[in-house]
Formats: sequence, C-alpha cells, structure tokens
Amino acid sequence: MRRVICRLVVIGAVLGMPLSAVSGDVYVAKEGDDANPGTRERPLASIPKAVDAMRGSGPGTIWVGPGEYYLEKGLAFDSQHVGTAEQPLVLRGTEPGQVRLTGARVVDNFRPMTADEAQGLISPEAKQQVLVADLTQQGFPPLGPLPEKHRDHGQEEVVCGDRPMQSARWPNEGFVEFDKVLDSGASGVTHWVSRTVYRPGSFQFPGERAKLWDFRRGVWLHGFWCYEWSDEVLKAASYDPASGELRLAAKHAYGIGSPRREDSKHPFYALHVFEELDQPGEYYLDRQNNRLYFWPPEDVTKTPVRLTLCRQPLVRADGSAYLTVRDLTIENGCDVGIVMRNGRHCRVEHCLVRNMGRSGISLSGSHMAAVRCEVTQTGSSGISISGGDRKTLTPGQCSIEHCHVHHVGRLNWEGGRCAFLNGCGNRLANNLFHHGPTGAVAYGGNEHVLELNEAHTMCIHYADVGVFYTGRDWASQGNLVRWNYIHDVAVKGGSGAQAIYLDDCDSGETVVGNITYRCGNRGVLLGGGRDNTFRGNIFIDQPIGIHVDGRGPRGIVFDRPDSWNLLAKCEELGYQSPLWKERYPRLARVMDENPVQPLGNSMHENIFIGCQKPFDVRKEVDPAWLDRANNAEWPLTEFPELFEGGPPARLNLARLPAVWQKVTGFEPIPIDQIGPGPDR
Repeated sequence: MRRVICRLVVIGAVLGMPLSAVSGDVYVAKEGDDANPGTRERPLASIPKAVDAMRGSGPGTIWVGPGEYYLEKGLAFDSQHVGTAEQPLVLRGTEPGQVRLTGARVVDNFRPMTADEAQGLISPEAKQQVLVADLTQQGFPPLGPLPEKHRDHGQEEVVCGDRPMQSARWPNEGFVEFDKVLDSGASGVTHWVSRTVYRPGSFQFPGERAKLWDFRRGVWLHGFWCYEWSDEVLKAASYDPASGELRLAAKHAYGIGSPRREDSKHPFYALHVFEELDQPGEYYLDRQNNRLYFWPPEDVTKTPVRLTLCRQPLVRADGSAYLTVRDLTIENGCDVGIVMRNGRHCRVEHCLVRNMGRSGISLSGSHMAAVRCEVTQTGSSGISISGGDRKTLTPGQCSIEHCHVHHVGRLNWEGGRCAFLNGCGNRLANNLFHHGPTGAVAYGGNEHVLELNEAHTMCIHYADVGVFYTGRDWASQGNLVRWNYIHDVAVKGGSGAQAIYLDDCDSGETVVGNITYRCGNRGVLLGGGRDNTFRGNIFIDQPIGIHVDGRGPRGIVFDRPDSWNLLAKCEELGYQSPLWKERYPRLARVMDENPVQPLGNSMHENIFIGCQKPFDVRKEVDPAWLDRANNAEWPLTEFPELFEGGPPARLNLARLPAVWQKVTGFEPIPIDQIGPGPDR
C-alpha cells in the first residue's frame, strides 16, 4: 500500500496536481471534445457533460480550463452529487480569473439605422450613432416579454465589455416627480401603511415629454408610487396627451399617491422607451421584432457586446453535499448566479459573480458558506443565506465571510441589499459592502452573529431604511450585531436612513461595539421594540445617536390578519415551550408586561462624538422605561486627531482606543479585524 501511495504522489507531482486530483477528476477545456474521456490529455468540451459524468461518482474535481463557456440552461447538480468531509466534490477553474461561465452570447453584425427606423428618436445625434443588430438572423431565440409590473424582470439585458448597459430611459439621470394623483386606485389606510388596492391608478404626467413617446411600443415607469421605501416598475396602459393623464396597467401594492398628503411628490423615471435612446451606453430591445438598438460606448468591433439569455441560475444545486464551487467567474445571466438549496456542507469560494439579472448567490441548508467572493452589478441582492430551525433553535451554521459585495440592486431597489440572513444560528463576518439602493444587510430569525463588517455608501435611493435592518418580529431574539463599521451614508428626507434599524417592535437584539460615522439620519433607530441591549457603540458626527419611539400602541393589533401579527409569530414558534422559555425568559412574559410599550431596553457605555442629539426619546416614551447609564458625550472639536483629509474627512479608526479608554467599562473593539482579511 505504501508503494501505491508513493506512486500516486509521483504522478501528481508530474502532472502538477494535488494528490486529490489524481483519480475521480474530469477535465474541461475550450479545445476539448465531448467524445473524449475527460482526462487532462483528452478533456471534454462542455461543463454540463462533466457535471453529468460526476453524478453518483462521489468525490473529485471538475477542472475547467481558461476561456468563456456559454451555459444555455445553466449547470444542475443534485442529491447524487456528493463529496465527503475529507474530499469534497469540486467545480473549479484551473486559472482563477480566467474561467468564465456565462449566460450570454455575443451579438455582432451591427449596422447603422435606416431613416425609417430612426424616425422616432428624439436626439438627432442618436440617429447617427445608434446601431442595429437583427437578432433572428444571428440565431438568437425570440426575446421574452417584459411583465407589466416588476422589479428584476428576469429577461434579456445587454452587456458591453464587462458592464451592464442601460435600457433607454428618461431622464438620463435622477427622477421627475408627479404631485397630482387623479385616481389612487386604493382605499385609505386600513392598518399602519396597508391599503386595499382596487385597480391600477393614474396621475397627471408632469410636463409635455410623454407626448413624444409611442405608447404602442410599450412604456414602463420605475418609481416610488406611494411610500419612500417601496419602488416598482409599472407599465403604462394609456396616456392622454390632451389632459396629461397617464393610467398604469398594473396595480401597485399600496396604490398611487400618499394616503396622508394629497400634495406629496413622488419620484419616477420612464424606462424601456425607444424614443429616449439618446446617449452612449443606452439600448432598446425591440421584443416584437427581435432587434437590438444600441448606442455603444466603445467600438463594437473591439469590445464584445453580449445579450443575456439564460433564464435559469447559471449554477444550481439541490440536495448536494460537500460540494464546492471555486475560482470561477459567473456572469451575464437573466436569473441568479449560483443557487444551492437543501445543501449540506456546500461552499462557494473565490468566485466573481457579476452582471446577473437577479441575485448573485443564494444558499440554504446547513453548513453552507460563501467565502472570499466578489459579487457586483446584480439586478437584485448580492448574497443570501438561510439555514437552521427557529422552532427548535437548531443552528444552521451557514456563513458569508470575507466577501466584497458592491453595486447591487440595479433593477430591484427594494431587494437590492448586499446580504440577506435568515433562519437560526448563522454568521455574517468580515465583509465589505457598498453602493446599493437600500440598506446593506437585512436579517431575521434567531441567534445570528453579524460582526466585523464594513458598510458605506448605501441607501442611495431609499428612505425609512437601515444599513443593517431587521423588524416586525418579537420572536427574532438572540441576534448579536457587533464590531461593524458603518459610515458615509447620505442624510435622507422623510423617515431617513439609519446605520442600525430595529423596525416595528423588533426585540431581543444585542448591539455592541459598532462604529457609525456620518451615517444617515440616525445611528440607531429603535422602533418600539423591547429587551434590546445597546452597549459600547460609538456614534460620530450623527444628527441623532439613538432614537427611541413608542409606535407599539399604534401598530400592534392582535386580532387582525393585516396587522404585524407579533404574538401569532411567537405562538407559531412555540415561545411558551420549555426550550424557548429557558432561552428567552423575557419574551415568555411579554403579554404580562404591557406588551405594546418599549420596555426592557438597556443603553450603557455608548460614546457620542459630535452628535446633534445623542438620544432622541420621543414624547410617547417614558424615559424611566430606558436603562441608560455611563454614556459619554463630546463635541467633534474634542478629538480633532480622529479625522484626516477631506472633505468629507476620513475617520482614523486606529485613534479610537484613546477615546474609549476615557469611558469606564468600555469593551475594546477589535478594529484591526474589521472587513475582509488577507487570504491565507
């Protein structure tokens, strides 16, 4: 046996492979052939063929050589794709950064527009610059129809080089606003923010621009139709140029216009409008005639133009175990990049996921992990994980670690968070999040740890939003949010942006050792919740440090199906069971202790530097309900050494220890460990 092992080591050294790659492996290369056996010398040509070959074969590695591989239907792993703890089943690129799995095909044979085709364009320059590709002649399938209402629509998009392009819109940047609602299509408020929506509504279109559009082609509008925290794309059903009334083709969940202010302004822009194709980087997909109209930002003979086609996840696994995907670029699909469901001990490592029509990576099961991945330019969210059992408080032990997630939510602003965390007992650690339309992180469930992350430049479009957000669940207990650095988020109108938002009576959270600097309107917004702990946090240059309100009496109803159902959520999880009563004794007594009020909240050893209002305790909250002790307040001028450069000035985290040493009992923050660490 020893002689055999030595022989395998020698073979592995000669071939330049680790020992684990000697047997049970399959090779794929651009110059391969699917009639080959899949060896290193005679590789396969297609990755789906290799995935099929590994089904039921146990551990091994699918080695994919450099190049771009078009996946028409994505890759599908299942419960027969199983490795072991000692030797997983691996899908891996041989050269990191050089292996691209794509859901798009290259478009070529562009031609100038004819005079008839260019007639509708508003811009005279566009008529000279826009190119046309006849997709049917190039063998492309028929383009899919856009839904009447959507956020991330899951249909084709255009990518030039490595960047998604913009479907023709007006205005090119920012929004226009309407303030005259002609038909809300909805009732007044039925509970909190809910309304009964009867029909699509209508409004007075501002200005004359819509008179230039051919609504028969289809016009969609992306906007905040009712509230500042709910966007949607809706198709226009009709437009009356005489009266200016624009009627929508689909209902928005909250109706049109504010139910509280008749003169409220609502931002929107027009989308997928042929006539507005008027600048480099914009395109219009003629879905009836299967044509692409494109004003390229670069020379199309030198920079490839791709059309996303695959409407399934590019990599999906259902029921797999000990499966690892690594060292790959996953890009240019209509749907999600990587989806692993019902998995065990599956990992995504060192992958770049970009230009997806929906989310980047979605993992569910137990011991699932995304590690050292970059996710960018997604239509919706970056990475989501879900695992564990809330009722039994069984931890999922899933994680997102050392990832860089940025520029997400191109299409779906509501779902455009960098990370989602659900279930029980999962971890979000050492990540860098930035540039998104809403907050960076949304979480729900129990016993999660969210630590050592950095987030900045979030909440670009949304208000009434938190960079770290959870809400509306008494039973979401035992979560720990600690040692995160959250900074440089713009102050928003309306209900604002907050670094950490415990919304609508969320309870039982522990928020420790976080640093917020110039982060929106508030460091913490505690929206009526109970039994939360805020200890050793540092709030710098904030309008408000910690906000506390008592919204419970207005929002908590126990006998209505459209209410928050806080008690029903607890009962569904068995909050009076011995397990839950032992783990969360305060929750077990909630109905006996004035349940609608924000009781049991503790705020100790917090530091406020340059906060205009360190504590914003609303009038409905009795200050005696709050346990506040040993909190320190200073002006910005007290510590000029904290700030460098600017404007705006950069906060030097390394100088914070000199500040917190002035507060007795302050627990040091491991600032040198925040964010993605070096790859070991």
